[in-house]
Amino acid sequence: MAEIAGDFAELISGDELKAAALRYIGEMRAKIERDQNGLHSVFDSWFTRVLGQLIQFDPTRAWEDSVRERVIRAPAQFGGLQWDLHRLRQFLDRWRQGRFVDYARREQSGTHYHPRFGTEFGADVLLTCQGAPSLMRWRGIPLMKNVFDFAMYPMLIGELRPHTIIEIGSGLGASALWFADHLVMNGIDGHVHSVDRVRAEAAHPHVTFHQGDCADPARLFEPGLLQAAPHPWLVIEDAHHNVAGVIEHFHTFLEPGDYLIVEDSDIKREALRGFVGAHPGDYLVDTRYTDNFGRNATCAADAIFVRMEEPDGE
Repeated sequence: MAEIAGDFAELISGDELKAAALRYIGEMRAKIERDQNGLHSVFDSWFTRVLGQLIQFDPTRAWEDSVRERVIRAPAQFGGLQWDLHRLRQFLDRWRQGRFVDYARREQSGTHYHPRFGTEFGADVLLTCQGAPSLMRWRGIPLMKNVFDFAMYPMLIGELRPHTIIEIGSGLGASALWFADHLVMNGIDGHVHSVDRVRAEAAHPHVTFHQGDCADPARLFEPGLLQAAPHPWLVIEDAHHNVAGVIEHFHTFLEPGDYLIVEDSDIKREALRGFVGAHPGDYLVDTRYTDNFGRNATCAADAIFVRMEEPDGE
């Protein structure tokens, strides 16, 4: 219980917590009827149960105070509710920020989570989510994605419907084939351009593999390709070399509504801070995808960016 022993005063609390919980339960019920044919997910059931317990406490007192008091009196009975309350506060704290969030705010709000990854998961989950001891595979080729991204990318492709997917870091080519297959399954007339220092040998009618070096981002692709490639774009940086230079190069070509994803972002935060700092307001984190399975349940922690609309008059 060490992680929830403190007060966590910076998290949503008091009347704000109660108001947010009631707003969310209203939206959740509408979502259940609209999208789920009346069926509750595991999270829906958990939230309903926890809120049902909390609203029975003294309405004049904060839930945090009531739970703390009961844990002291009967730890065996209410210890689990203390954990539930902490998770509820974390969820509502990020939910009230909205879908699109400034990168700096995301980093600041990560102080209540894993100190390196900004996620509510421990190192045990992060160590094994790509598969252990064997990687997941696509078309028989090892796929360097984790199980959360395995679900997240199809959701994003289905919503964005990109005409162009650009992957920096092909590896063996499995992820490019995987992206292309999802374009086909969604009926999207799109193409994947994937580049690495060694051209991948895999083949797919909707994929072109390129050879290039991130040391010279302007020469990663043939002249004219980026000017001609149709939007919307989904750009994935997964090469780990000259990250700052690569994403700055693509900024020139990204249009409002395009997505930029920087994978394994926990070791690239300095480059990301510099990038968003150089382009204030141009990129926001889309929490629908970073947080759908829990805060930063993705290798692109705080790094699934959408290019925003330009202000009027610019």
